[in-house]
Amino acid sequence: MSLTSQTYGYIAAGLYWVLILCWLLILVFYWREHRRLRTLESIVGTMLVVVFLDGARTLLENVYFGTVYTARAGILPSDIYELLSDPQLVIVPKLINLASATVIIMVLVRQWFPAMRDELDRQRQTAELYEQLQKAHESMQAAHDELTKAHGELRRTHEELSHTHAELRAAREAQDALTHMIVHDMRTPLTSIITGLQTVQQTEYDPEITPEMVDHALTGANRLLLMVNDLLDISKMESGMMTLTPDIFPVKQPIDVAVTLVGPLAREKGITIEVRHEERDEVQADRELVRRIMVNLLGNALKYAPRGGQINVAVERSGRATLRISVSDNGPGIPPEHQSRIFDKFHQVANGENNGVPSTGLGLTFCKMAVEVLGGDIGVQSALGEGSTFYFTLPAAVTD
Repeated sequence: MSLTSQTYGYIAAGLYWVLILCWLLILVFYWREHRRLRTLESIVGTMLVVVFLDGARTLLENVYFGTVYTARAGILPSDIYELLSDPQLVIVPKLINLASATVIIMVLVRQWFPAMRDELDRQRQTAELYEQLQKAHESMQAAHDELTKAHGELRRTHEELSHTHAELRAAREAQDALTHMIVHDMRTPLTSIITGLQTVQQTEYDPEITPEMVDHALTGANRLLLMVNDLLDISKMESGMMTLTPDIFPVKQPIDVAVTLVGPLAREKGITIEVRHEERDEVQADRELVRRIMVNLLGNALKYAPRGGQINVAVERSGRATLRISVSDNGPGIPPEHQSRIFDKFHQVANGENNGVPSTGLGLTFCKMAVEVLGGDIGVQSALGEGSTFYFTLPAAVTD
């Protein structure tokens, strides 16, 4: 045997014995730790058993071939090499491999495949459980959405109830204020009536005093009647129960009657009322309602016009089928922030003196509703320090 072949024999023998040592250490480690390794999952445990069996097979095979190469290298007696090289003994490693493969197959059949089937069943059950949990989560999410929606509706209902409560409270406060206002403002004309009648009753007839007292009493009675009628008619118009008496008449007729009614108060304050209209100006409306609109507008002008001032009433054509009636005073004017609310219920502008004219704050509201019932429009033009002009339109009478 050449030196090179012997050297290769030493190397091969060394490698085999190194492999034998490695596998021996692995098997010793497994033998020492097999109790703890058995607590792992069944599939992992089965794999470790297969690795152990294959390691044992490999160890035996390496021992056989390591001994052969060692004897061949001359480290062991040559008789051992001749013995192990006998063709009858060469089959021993093959038999060991066959036995090891058989045992591994048996372990896989008895442990690996049942464990794999159980693992697949467990994964399927886990997937089904996850699907059930997902459906339960979706149901809970839907229930949560419904609860959120219900909560939003409850919150809106609460807000509506709060708003309604605020409106009821405001209405109650307005009712209380109206009651106080009516009682306070009606006391002045009632006092005039009572004072005038008591004076007439307690004194002998005096051609200078008695007619004056009677005029005071009548003026107070007319003011009181106007307030009561405004209250009643506003309620009728709000409920849609206002009855109209349509007619065709010259618009100057109700204007002249209204000027006559407020004449005593105007004279008492030294205020001049000038009326400008055409005799042929006719309207199609309720005569009494137009008269009361004019009385309210003239009374409002007297309320703010200064002593010795002037009120102008004008009738103009506003298109072919409409007449525009305006009442202007030279009072302090209306602040811009009040002009959009001037026709609201109970709204009064505390701007300047009211010349002692009582008011419930419903006169302009009555005018607005009455004009709209008659099919017209109403508005105001005013500037501070320059007076105010209230105007309204009525359908002109249509003639052939």
